[in-house]
Order: sequence, then C-alpha cells, then structure tokens
Amino acid sequence: MPHGPARGGPTEDEDWLPTNLAEPRSSGGTLLKDLWTGTVPYAFFPGFLDASECSEVVEALERAPMTTFKSGDAYVSSLGVYLPDAVDDPNAYFARAAELEPAIASVLKLEGGDVRDRIRLMFESRLNRRVVAATNPDGREYGQGSLRIHGPGAGSSVHRDVAAVDAAGWNVASLDAQFSAVLMLQPPQAGGELVVYRQRWQPSDDAEFKNKGAKGWDPRVVQGAQSASYSAAAGDLYVFNPTQYHEVPATSGDSGRVSMQFFMAFDLDGNGPVVTLS
Repeated sequence: MPHGPARGGPTEDEDWLPTNLAEPRSSGGTLLKDLWTGTVPYAFFPGFLDASECSEVVEALERAPMTTFKSGDAYVSSLGVYLPDAVDDPNAYFARAAELEPAIASVLKLEGGDVRDRIRLMFESRLNRRVVAATNPDGREYGQGSLRIHGPGAGSSVHRDVAAVDAAGWNVASLDAQFSAVLMLQPPQAGGELVVYRQRWQPSDDAEFKNKGAKGWDPRVVQGAQSASYSAAAGDLYVFNPTQYHEVPATSGDSGRVSMQFFMAFDLDGNGPVVTLS
C-alpha cells in the first residue's frame, strides 16, 4: 500500500495518472468517462479554497449542531445526512436533510458565496453539463453535503460505495454512474489520505471478502491491485469513482481531519444534468 506524500500532492504511477482540474487541459467531455472507466484514479483541484476560507469554515463548524459517534476506538463528528444510513426510511431522511440544511448553509457561506455553489459551477465548466441538487420525484431535495471531523485514529477501511445497491429503489440509484467528491478543510498531521484501487467491486466479492458484523471488506480483496493515493492539503478538492475499492488510513496527531463530502450521479449518455447528494 502506498503512503501519502507531502500534503497537497498525489502519489503517482506513471501508468495511472490523476487529472488536475486546475489545468486547462482538464476541460472537455472525457472527464466523466475517464473517471468512470478507471482510466484515471481521481481528479483534483489544488487550492480550490484558500487557507483563510478553510479556517473560516472550520471555525463555523465548531459552533454547529454536530452529531458525534464512535468508530472503532476513535470518534467522528458529522453535520449532514448520509443516504446509505437511511435507505429504509425516506421520510426520515428527507426531513433530517431539510432540518440540517440551514446549519450547513451557514457553515459554508463565505464572501465568495456558498462553497457548494462554487463547486457546482467549477464542475459545470469542466463537464459541459449542468450540475444541480438531486431531488426525489415529489420535489424534495436530497442532502447537499456532509461535513465530518475525524478524530485521531479515525479512518475508513477498504470499502466501496455503489448507489445502485446501497440505495436500491431510490430514484438516484437508477442513474448510470456516480462519483464521490471531497473538499479537505483541515488535514490531519498524518494519515487520512485517499487510497483508491484500480479494482471495481463485484457482487461475487462479498461471499469471501466482506467483513462479517463490521463495515468494509477484507484487504485481501485488493491484494495485487494497482493503487494511487492523494494527501490533500487544506482547500484541495478531489473526486473519484467510489465503485472502485478505496480507503482512508487512520489519522494521527492532535488535529482532526475536517472535510466535506458528497456524491455526484449522472447518466453516461446524453447531456442530462449531474446531480449532487449526500
């Protein structure tokens, strides 16, 4: 497994290179396809927010109504909904999303506008498609971002996110493809980097490798797979295909890992919008 480089840089394999969204060559219609097919491991926009903007969001988050839970021996605090945890109760999910939206909007409101709107506009310019908030058939809006603080020792073991499976029956699950997007607001002193594997989850993996009674998959499922990692600095934005196995190694040090994340879903063919949700 690769170890992350200095903050703000990728660990690159010459055969599997990420796309830098801040460079003009990243524009065009191939980005969706390249990420979805695994031609590139992830795309990143270094310094999407500057240091002072990140500090402003982190300070506002400390005053927000967060929920804290234990993850192994570590603690994670969150503000926002997470669809895979609420698939059995749509009414509760949408009610909670609406309840938390004012607090999230307050945390993410900067002089340059709502951070989420700025992200959508950036992706629209790169993808040549509209990027809009996802709604269900009756018009209720999905959650629009989840902010998290991973305390020391917190991370995510090898796993995948597949809306067609995890959110079967929801309208967003019918879309062809999905991405995960993460905005780093405060990196930890060590750990907490993205590690993505060039191996897509298959249903047949579960019988042998899915952890019983715990989240994630046995690391043996990606044994021998090509991988890439990205140690995001404060303000960096990155996006990747979460149907490929990925993990976030446990953090260490005194500072927590503070980030915002959301999903992007879309149909591969045509010019329909890319929708965002959490």
